[in-house]
Amino acid sequence: MASDLRVVVIDDDPDLRQLIKLTLEFTSGWRVDVAAGGEEGIALVRNVRPDAVVVDLMMPGMDGYEVSRRLTTDRATASIPIVLLTARKEIDDQRMRDAGAAGVLFKPFEPEQLGPRIAALCDLPDD
Repeated sequence: MASDLRVVVIDDDPDLRQLIKLTLEFTSGWRVDVAAGGEEGIALVRNVRPDAVVVDLMMPGMDGYEVSRRLTTDRATASIPIVLLTARKEIDDQRMRDAGAAGVLFKPFEPEQLGPRIAALCDLPDD
């Protein structure tokens, strides 16, 4: 994995945020910033301009579809690939495309596969 990559993780579950952060930092060497919700996450993405965003699909207030839609329709963040994260067995592909997401990761996931899967979905360098 390219160790100079930066990822923003937006998830309302503090344990999962921490797991993803630590996994990507230690297994992929990425810099990871985290946010607990949609508004906070959008502001963070605008501020740090990451290489990719991972956002939980089901969050209170603003769901992952809306976060993705807002980021992909904003000129400042439109080029940043977004991966939706969900425990649902099925996802509405049309809604995902309409929101501009690059792909989806399903929970539970194998921690050692998280970085490579995000890199593949977002077309990021894979060292």
